Amino acid sequence: MEQFDLEKLENALTCVERIADGKNPINNDVADNDDVMNNPIIIRSMFFIKDILTELKNNNGIIGKSLGVRKKDFPIESLSDYQYSGVKTITRLTEQLNTGIDEKIYKKLSYRTVTDWLKKNGYLIETEDEQLGKKVTLTTEKAQAIGITHSLQTSISGRSYYRIEYDKQGQEFVVQNLPFNILRSKKSTSSW
Repeated sequence: MEQFDLEKLENALTCVERIADGKNPINNDVADNDDVMNNPIIIRSMFFIKDILTELKNNNGIIGKSLGVRKKDFPIESLSDYQYSGVKTITRLTEQLNTGIDEKIYKKLSYRTVTDWLKKNGYLIETEDEQLGKKVTLTTEKAQAIGITHSLQTSISGRSYYRIEYDKQGQEFVVQNLPFNILRSKKSTSSW
């Protein structure tokens, strides 16, 4: 196992968080609309890196599993603190739901856990989009009826992609189904 300098790790995490939020990592100013930091690919990559650095930080800068330390499942009781605060993507919703949990003790809720359950239960569908020339995830009528919608967006670089958003009803649907359906379904198929 190798241990990293926690101060350097904290500085790197701050820079990555700023870029993920579309800001200049040095002065924290909002980046211009045409800036590379507003590119959806860069933003998703920075959130991915942020998750890795956060996990490294939570492991005291040590790469590799600490022997004997096993995190508890996501604390269902933390869902009682949920408050709607605007239309969100699933990434932002799971970030909100993970806020306030002790990540040294509990496993974070993954957006993939939620989206996999939604796909399995007919709310989201993966399909080939001939116009975009790639596989995309879209909402079904069933999802749209509960406040989960998709829209075609264009990034600053000119690339088209589908953005899935959850309004108040959609977010409440996810929160209500987490303890009884989504997490139970995930546990039965893997070690989550």
